[in-house]
This record gives sequence, structure tokens and C-alpha cells, in this order.
Amino acid sequence: MPKALLLSENFTLQHFTTRFLTLSLALLTGFVTFGTSPGLCDPGNQLHVPETLPTPRRTAPVSAEPDTLLVMASGDTNKGDVDTAIKECHGTITGTIGQGPLTVYIVKTEKGQFAEAEKKLSKDKHFCAVQRNYMYKVEQSAGTANDPYFSSEWHLGAVNAVNAWSLGQGRNAVLAVLDTGCNYSMPELSGKTYSGYDAINKRNGQTDVYGHGSMVATTAAAVTNNRRNTAAIAPMAYVYPVRVGDSNGGVSESAILEGIYKCGQQGIKIINISANADPPYSFANARIHPTLHQYLRWYHDQKNGLVFNSAGNNGQYDSSPKVPYLIVVSAIGKNYSLANFSTYGSPTWFTGPGVGVYCTDRSGRVAAVSGTSFSCPIVAAVAALVWGANPSLRNTSVEAILINTCYKAGSQSWTPYYGYGLPNAQAAVSRAR
Repeated sequence: MPKALLLSENFTLQHFTTRFLTLSLALLTGFVTFGTSPGLCDPGNQLHVPETLPTPRRTAPVSAEPDTLLVMASGDTNKGDVDTAIKECHGTITGTIGQGPLTVYIVKTEKGQFAEAEKKLSKDKHFCAVQRNYMYKVEQSAGTANDPYFSSEWHLGAVNAVNAWSLGQGRNAVLAVLDTGCNYSMPELSGKTYSGYDAINKRNGQTDVYGHGSMVATTAAAVTNNRRNTAAIAPMAYVYPVRVGDSNGGVSESAILEGIYKCGQQGIKIINISANADPPYSFANARIHPTLHQYLRWYHDQKNGLVFNSAGNNGQYDSSPKVPYLIVVSAIGKNYSLANFSTYGSPTWFTGPGVGVYCTDRSGRVAAVSGTSFSCPIVAAVAALVWGANPSLRNTSVEAILINTCYKAGSQSWTPYYGYGLPNAQAAVSRAR
């Protein structure tokens, strides 16, 4: 557990652990009183190659912060050379992200000079990565309800989560949610959620300014068996919220970089990013996002971390190559076939339930949501179960466990629709133990 982190309430780790150990034996028996439910079934081999593919939506133009570039210097470049090159391009350094070889300079160019500066700096040997500060918008589709919904949470059964809880519930695993913030004071997150970090204003503490982040967090790791709202995949995992979005649901790439760096420094091993751009601008495209890929590679290779990223909801095929440091997740519906909105393609690692997923919104109400924004934290939470069962595992071992234990589409080991398949939490936790 990262010692530098502080719990969001006056609530000790010992108290929290005792409380959940007391509930753990009741976790399975208490839910049985609801009767037969999707949460208790094993999906077996229901995953199948889709008969029809999603109808692609028209790709929306990707916006970027005006006259702004994110640049990283090559290893042997000194600060003087950086300053000179940027000044010659009519640019000014307005801020930095990270330190040492991960230093990203936020460069503001003069009006009318942006295109020339981007071209010139991209060809300059002093820089290893030059990109725009792209802006994204989280997507959600939600309807509210007001009763406990365990018996309707088909996604728990789809990934065989309930049967995994007798083996492990993600105890002491920490899952960072890079999103619009998180309401850590509501009952479904109280006592297990850190106050977090605001990557936009670069300060400790955050709030959910839009609502998306709280729903993502409760999908993965809400307080469970408390007779409130819904159950979650990893009941005993902690949540570390990082605000990277604004009150309109917009997310900036510079804030994502800041958030990844913060999580790496804190020793957090799992990051969920439920935001993406439409192909060909998706995060998996290293040509468009060279700075982001430098950070993703650092977090995976040097910090032993895993980043889970939602594939997107525009129904397009993504031809970006699959990379070893970004786990892209598509979505399936209740028919165990590709959801009619899900982006899919070469970067896909796994799939998860993404239609009619029940969680809790920032006001504390139950919400029924759809999108890869929610299939992604479901898969990330299975990783939390695995790491909770065996904290000594390397990230590559967690990847291998998920790959080797997931439900496949027939005899195919990998498909562009589901990647390696749909995680089987019980089998994965058993393998980890």
C-alpha cells in the first residue's frame, strides 16, 4: 500500500480492513438471499464472434488546445538547447509535466506560428516527442433507478466475479481512476477512496466536476454487501481518483500525462482511463500521441503498472497496432456479442460487459449505464482481484494470467472484437493464488 497516500476520511487502514473482513464471509451468503441471479452464474462459452458488426458513426474532429504543443527532449539535449529551439519557433514554455527524462514542456506559440513550430520541432533532433495537447470528451449513457440491483447486475456473472470472491476480493489493491473526479464521500465509496489528486490544477484533493468518474469508480470497486445500491467487481480494492476532466466532460492529454506521472510516483499499479478519441486518433496510435506513449511505456516498464483504456463508442475499426503497455477494452452486450456501439480492432486486449451496467452516480443514485467507459473498469477490477490475491506478481504476470484464463470466442485465441477474450475472475484469482 503506498504510504504517501491519505484516506479521504478519518478512517484508519486497520479499521477499514477489519470492517471488510467482517463482511467478507457474508459477501457470498448475503447475496444468495436475492435468489438466482445473473451475478451468480458462470457464462461458460457464451462469447461468440458477432454476426453483425457495429455501424460506424461519423468520426468527430479531434480538438486540441489552441497554439499549444507538448514536447519532450531527447536524452542528450540540455535545457539551453531546448530553450533556444523553442524560442526560434516563436514559442514560450508555460509549464512542465514530470521530471528528468520524462519532462514534458508545455509550449505556447505565437498566433499564426503554430503550424510552422510543430513542423520544425518535429524534425529537430533535440526532441524525441512532439504532439498537440488533444482534448477529448467522456461519453456516457445513463438512466437512474432507486433500489438495490444485485440481482440485475449481469456483468458480475459475465466475468464470474461472485464465484471469485471466496478466493479474493482485491484486498489492498489500489485502482486509480483518471477521469472527471470522484465523490469519495458517498456511502458507495466512503472509507475506501483516497482524496486523490487534481491533475489539472496540480494539487492534492479533487471533486467530481461532471459525474462520469464516480460511475466508473463504483463500477469497479463500490462498497459491497452494505444493503445499498450495487455490488462491484473488486469489493475490497481501494480507489485513487485523479481528476483529468472539466465540468463539461472534456479531458486534456496534458492532464492525463500529469495523472500517469503522479500514479507512478505513488506506486499505484492499476490505472483506468475511460476516455479515448475516434480512430485514427485513438490513444493506441503512437504516431499521434508520442508523448503519451513515452509515459505509458515508463509506467509499464519501470513502475510495474497496467493501464486499462476504453476502446471508444463510435463503432469503428481501429487499425492502430496493439502495444504491450496499453490494455484496450471493447464492450459486449447481454447477448455476449460485440456491443453495437463498441470500437474494436488491432489494439484490443480484452472485452467486458458494456450494456446495462449498474453503478452509482455522484449524487448517490443507482444508474444504468452503457459504453466502453464501463466495460474498461470491469476488466481493470478483475486485475485488482488478481493483484489483491498475490501482490508480489509482476505486471506481465498479471497480464498473462488474464490472457490464459479468460473466456474465448470459440477456438480463437485472439480476435479484433474481443482481443484475448472476456476475463474469468474466478479462474484468474485461482491462478494468481
